[in-house]
Amino acid sequence: MLTLTNLPLAELAALGAATTWAFTGLITQPLVHYFGATATNRYRITVASFMLLLLTSLLGLWHTLDMSGMWLLVLSGLIGIFVGDTALMQALKRIGPRRNAILFSTNAPIAAGMGFIWLGESLSVSTLIGCALVLAGVMIAIWWGKKPTSADGEHKMEQVSGRLWVGVGLGLLAATGQATGAIIVKPVLLDGAHPIAASAIRVGFAAVCMWTMLALPLKWGKAKNPMTWRWAIRSFISANLGLVVGMTLLVYALKDGAVGLVTTLSATSPILILPLLWLITKQRPNRYAWLGSLAVVIGCGIIFM
Repeated sequence: MLTLTNLPLAELAALGAATTWAFTGLITQPLVHYFGATATNRYRITVASFMLLLLTSLLGLWHTLDMSGMWLLVLSGLIGIFVGDTALMQALKRIGPRRNAILFSTNAPIAAGMGFIWLGESLSVSTLIGCALVLAGVMIAIWWGKKPTSADGEHKMEQVSGRLWVGVGLGLLAATGQATGAIIVKPVLLDGAHPIAASAIRVGFAAVCMWTMLALPLKWGKAKNPMTWRWAIRSFISANLGLVVGMTLLVYALKDGAVGLVTTLSATSPILILPLLWLITKQRPNRYAWLGSLAVVIGCGIIFM
């Protein structure tokens, strides 16, 4: 019997992160087309860093950080957020939220392999089966579960901008950055760092990198259009949902759970995004999408047992 004392909180936090990212992908796509991918990421990371720094100060969490582990947080922010999130936004602009989500979910096997090699983590047979079902469900639902086009042609959220292989490469880069950042931050969390404080350093350093990059003579780093109240509100929601709530849930999950398992569960956002896309596009996902969803549910059930 599940009680508050034995709930799989780390796993639930990972699923919560996946849910926030499913919403974030849909909210953020108009932003990357309006501002540009790099400018969108700069605004999101800046807002998120201020919120996380404020929360850390108000909650008095700075004392949980050890200076000896600060370089790991900085490195994790550089690779996982500055590189990973920038690549993620570039991929979102090119291939849309559905394809972007499935590519980003490859961070699960990447992180599992890194956890096994670098951290000496082990996974039970039942957990491996559950993880395999989750990943299989993701692949079935996204790769074979493509929605039909509307009478007016392919929906704008399904359209590919530019060369597909470029978007795929950026999506894989984002997944690798996320997995690497998760592995790097794990020892700091095990030493007692609070997830919110750790996220504040990671996201804050990434924000510094983003604004430093703006000073370089790179045209693609500039915003394509001016900021307005409408786009400011959307940017604020995107930043807090994806980088504050989502990333904090993920870091909390990583603190108490195995990297491979937590990252696998956080990779279920491609499944969670399907009903949201249905509502937006008015196009029902096909049977393979629902079959994939069922596989994910069963896989998560096995993992929780």
